[in-house]
Amino acid sequence: MPETNDSARIYRRLLRYTRPYVGQFGFGIVAMIILGATEAGIPALLKPVLDGTFVNKDPTWLTWAPLAVVGLFLVRGIASVGSALAFTSVGTRVVFDLRQDMFARLLTLPTSFYDRNATGNIISKLLYDVNQVMQASTDVLTVVVKDSVTVIALLAYIFWLDWKLSLLIFLIAPVVAVTAVVLGRRMRRISRQLQAGFGDMTHTLEEAGRGHKVVKVFGGQQYEKGRFESVSRLIRQQMFKFKVASSMSVPTVELIGACMMAGVIYLGTSLTQGDQMTVGGFVAFFTALGLLFSPIKRLTRINDPLQRGLAAAESIFALIDEAPETDTGTHASDRAAGRIQFDQVVVRYGDSEQIALGPLDIAIEPRTTVALVGASGSGKTTFVNLLPRLYEPSSGRVLLDGIDLRDWRLTSLRHQIAFVSQDVLLFNDSVANNIAYGHSADPAAIRAAAQAANALEFIEAMPQGFDTLIGENGVRLSGGQRQRLAIARALLADAPVLILDEATSALDTESERVVQEALENLRKGRTTLIVAHRLSTVQQADRILVFRDGHVVEQGTHRELLAQDGVYQQLNRAQLLGSD
Repeated sequence: MPETNDSARIYRRLLRYTRPYVGQFGFGIVAMIILGATEAGIPALLKPVLDGTFVNKDPTWLTWAPLAVVGLFLVRGIASVGSALAFTSVGTRVVFDLRQDMFARLLTLPTSFYDRNATGNIISKLLYDVNQVMQASTDVLTVVVKDSVTVIALLAYIFWLDWKLSLLIFLIAPVVAVTAVVLGRRMRRISRQLQAGFGDMTHTLEEAGRGHKVVKVFGGQQYEKGRFESVSRLIRQQMFKFKVASSMSVPTVELIGACMMAGVIYLGTSLTQGDQMTVGGFVAFFTALGLLFSPIKRLTRINDPLQRGLAAAESIFALIDEAPETDTGTHASDRAAGRIQFDQVVVRYGDSEQIALGPLDIAIEPRTTVALVGASGSGKTTFVNLLPRLYEPSSGRVLLDGIDLRDWRLTSLRHQIAFVSQDVLLFNDSVANNIAYGHSADPAAIRAAAQAANALEFIEAMPQGFDTLIGENGVRLSGGQRQRLAIARALLADAPVLILDEATSALDTESERVVQEALENLRKGRTTLIVAHRLSTVQQADRILVFRDGHVVEQGTHRELLAQDGVYQQLNRAQLLGSD
């Protein structure tokens, strides 16, 4: 019972997506009702035609019967085409709206969601699951409405012809109902497993495609082939189970129907012999009974797409219902001064009790440059990720200009920050659009940013210059070129707070020298945080924070830290030895 209620709730929510198209949807429903009701018109014509022409020899029916048949099927044809067009239009619009809602939700979800969910599984929801929902929202409804009306109309006609004989039909109802419920639950369960399997397959494909160079160089073809084969085999097994469950319903209905038809033939011929039923009445009764089984079988088979669609809808609504980033702040500013303060900040990942960062009490004055150094995993990147609220502190506060980041409106807060990560992300778009991403900028400003990032020379050497498409994640560019485009993007943003997370790591010595000069100019008048492994890039910073195991263990200028002969001195000595 709980699962039945849950299914009804999901389906009602799904139908709410048809409300904006209530006119088309209503037209489709009316057309379906007409189509279903006229199904009973076929046997209804047989009785007067047979009795009027063959029994009573009435020539009137010879004239009107053909016209009635043509008229009946003309009405049915118009209703069929009209309903198909209406429901197709509504179905494609529902799919469009669902995808828009899902993608809009994805854009607002916190970083922790993407940490928990594989990209391939997310893609599968938008591509595979939504198509399954289309059948549940419109195709299934088409069958339910048309065939339900058809069954009701045929039953009413059969009952009108001979109510005693029609009682045999109700023998099929309990068996059909039990079959539908039992098999429906099993198909729903298998559908959930199928959707998860397709998500895993998409994830495997996405990883193999994105990491094809690593796969080739390290000889991972057999390993990847095994991963894909394992997922494919699981999907094949689940699909087989689903088809077995789906195929069992129709033979069950047909067997019961055959037994009932045999009973009708036996009793019906007895009634005609006793003049209790005319030949035309018996033929009409038998024809209506025969027509009754096709919609009943379709209604039984509807469990297949219905359960797949409902399982997919569960997955889709789970995504849409994911809690977005908390954005309850009201403070906004055109340009912040840039004072940053960490007040007893502690970060734990997930439900872990282990502290990843903190406790920290750090104050960074406006228009100063602060460098963050330390071994990998010491907490530097976590530190800077707190500023744009990509992650939230487990306790304590991070403040910008004395205001808790949670009291800032997210859009305004992030407008104050330009970010260049060590993992450069570029879009399959033009060079100009990648530099101007998220901002409205004229060509002159884009060109100036590219020049300041030492990117102008290689951009102008491209076939279409700034209009050149750079491929997925800048695949047609070198690592240094990608990094310089990302720096140009940050330069164009002109934000009061600048975060450089290994921003020059992929540049050659000459390019790094020129970009460092541009960054020196850029840092003037801005609060700049530099995450770096190479200490040579941070020697001119106003202050250096030395991280170890999530704590700031030392801080000061380059000269001050060298004089302390502590962790920073050890890092400096190790790099000097490594460069020899």
